[in-house]
Amino acid sequence: MATLEKIRSRQKFLFIIIIVALLAFILGDFLTSGRTYFGQPTTVAKAAGAKVEYQDYQNRMSEAGEQLRNQGREYSNDALSQSVIQDLLTRNLLDNEYERLGITVTDKELTEAMTGANQVPAAAQMVAYLSQQLGLPEASASAVFDAMNNPAKYGLRPEAGEQLRSIWAGQEKELEEQMKNQKFMSLITGLFTYSNVDAKAFYDDNATTRHIAYASKGIAGMADDAVDFSDADIKAYWNDHKQNYRIDEETREVQYIFVPIEPSQADRVAGQQAVENAIVALNATPGTEGVATDTRFVVTPAKATAAQFRNPQLRTILQENEAGHAELLTREGDDYTIVKILNITTGIDSINLSMLQAMPEVNSDSILNLIKGGASFASVSNGVTIQGQDSIWSALEIDGIKPTVKAALENATIGSAFALTDTIQGMPLTTIYKVNRRHAPVKYYDIATIEYTVDPSNETLTDLTGKLRTFVSNHSSAADFADAASDEGYSVLTDQVSASSVGIGNAAESRKFVKWAMDAKKGQVSPMMQDDKQTYLIAVAVKDIYNDYLPATSAAIAPQIRLQALNAKKAAKLAAEYAGKGNSVADYAKAMETEVQEGDVTIVSPALLTLGVNESALQGAIAAADKGQLVGPVEGTRGILVFEVKDINNDNRPFNAAEYGQRFMQNFGFSRRQSPLPLLLGKDKVDNRSLNFVQSPVE
Repeated sequence: MATLEKIRSRQKFLFIIIIVALLAFILGDFLTSGRTYFGQPTTVAKAAGAKVEYQDYQNRMSEAGEQLRNQGREYSNDALSQSVIQDLLTRNLLDNEYERLGITVTDKELTEAMTGANQVPAAAQMVAYLSQQLGLPEASASAVFDAMNNPAKYGLRPEAGEQLRSIWAGQEKELEEQMKNQKFMSLITGLFTYSNVDAKAFYDDNATTRHIAYASKGIAGMADDAVDFSDADIKAYWNDHKQNYRIDEETREVQYIFVPIEPSQADRVAGQQAVENAIVALNATPGTEGVATDTRFVVTPAKATAAQFRNPQLRTILQENEAGHAELLTREGDDYTIVKILNITTGIDSINLSMLQAMPEVNSDSILNLIKGGASFASVSNGVTIQGQDSIWSALEIDGIKPTVKAALENATIGSAFALTDTIQGMPLTTIYKVNRRHAPVKYYDIATIEYTVDPSNETLTDLTGKLRTFVSNHSSAADFADAASDEGYSVLTDQVSASSVGIGNAAESRKFVKWAMDAKKGQVSPMMQDDKQTYLIAVAVKDIYNDYLPATSAAIAPQIRLQALNAKKAAKLAAEYAGKGNSVADYAKAMETEVQEGDVTIVSPALLTLGVNESALQGAIAAADKGQLVGPVEGTRGILVFEVKDINNDNRPFNAAEYGQRFMQNFGFSRRQSPLPLLLGKDKVDNRSLNFVQSPVE
């Protein structure tokens, strides 16, 4: 019994241990991954009381991607992601401000902006477009609104009315947001104003020219070992300028090896041979049978006159060869383009015609009789049930034109009108045509362009991946990773990444590798990783982790900090060496073995006489000096300066507080073109959690 009691008492203890371990496991996973066992996280980013939720983020990503694709623009999905997050966060922060400040748009204001006398351009463009689609004789907001609610009246199906309402509502929503933003920005810009001190300072800096006599001694040619210089000097310089290196979120310094997946020399030789074999086969077989069984060759047919092809080399090939001929058109790197002439025919280039389309309820025979009787096409069209175009040029040798229509237009008598009836979406429509002019027949070339790209072979990919995988397996610490890379023929690159980083270095679509770096520990080395499009391999090592400031040891700023600190030490030595060497600029010039120079200084100019640009310490000293005062030696970034202000001239431009206050505002005030995000954030920081929604490359 005693033994049983001991077991029972220990069961409770063991149960507690198991529960604690399980909670630790769950909590550890929660802290490291940002995910919980109670569901997936939904917040992509947050700041200053505003959040970007995952569903809104996904919807906006889809919309933005579709817009860019429709515009034919290439884009980075990773870059678009961060842009969308910033836009949504800004909008949500603005919505909070609108509510807090009571900024609204009334129905009357919105109606006036959409359809009133002061209709905004965006609404006017929408109305003009919809009016044109409806076939209205002129742009009319009231007619579009009527068609939206009474589609049958305009010969439209009910779903067309729904589509019109959706377009109209979308424009209203966008316009309401813009109007709120205009009110907010007007309020904000009104809060930014100038004082008389601001206006006078801007006047002094811009309207005042100081004529100085000066002598300077540069550090150029001064040996580095001429000064005692150590890491302590670098650290001291960094401490004095640390605000320049402040960071808004945790940043990790990574070192990485980037290996493009490119064809080997053997792959390129084999690719060139494949192209040469394809040209032989294309010349020996009909059509494109010579490459039909090889999926590496992409065939694109085209038909046009020689003049319509833009490539001059292609035009020459067409004009000098017969049907069936194939040859290499271009080679650019690993991309080859072959052209084959499939057929040569004659056809009418284009015709000038007039045409009318009539709805089913219209008596098309009466319209045709009016046209044959001499009525113009424009006089018969009413823009609603009868629509048309007069005297337009149309190509005949194009895809999409029905054979019956093409044959009728080719054989029609010039100047004679005729009618053709066709069924479009289940509705019979009659079109009346009249051919006004017809070009003479020309040669048409049916061609095929055959594109081939030399890709890396499986052997090449195996070699590249095997070598990098072996390297990272043998060098598992960040220090070892960097030191051994050159021995293996790799170059190590450096970058700084954070949760908001689009990617690592110039590696395309590499945000998932940022995720790995942000989840890793200091000194950790990644496995060999590959991008989704299989264009490169990458291995990443986390060298250091930074908060608040980039340190002087960061590769991003270390060379710059060291040079600036060394130059400052050299300038300080020169200043000490020449201090008290004279009572005039001429005395100092003699001591420096140089000549006295003179020049005009405007404080706002980035260039300071012959001394270089961005010499703020020297310009500040000149601005603060009294006329006739000998100043120096003053230390600059490139040497030292001794000067005397000989004259102060404002070119007889009197100080006007209003004028220079406005100019101050133009340069330093808040502009409507600025992003309001920094203003809305204040001292808060963006908590970017979007990496929680990126799949790890090593899962």
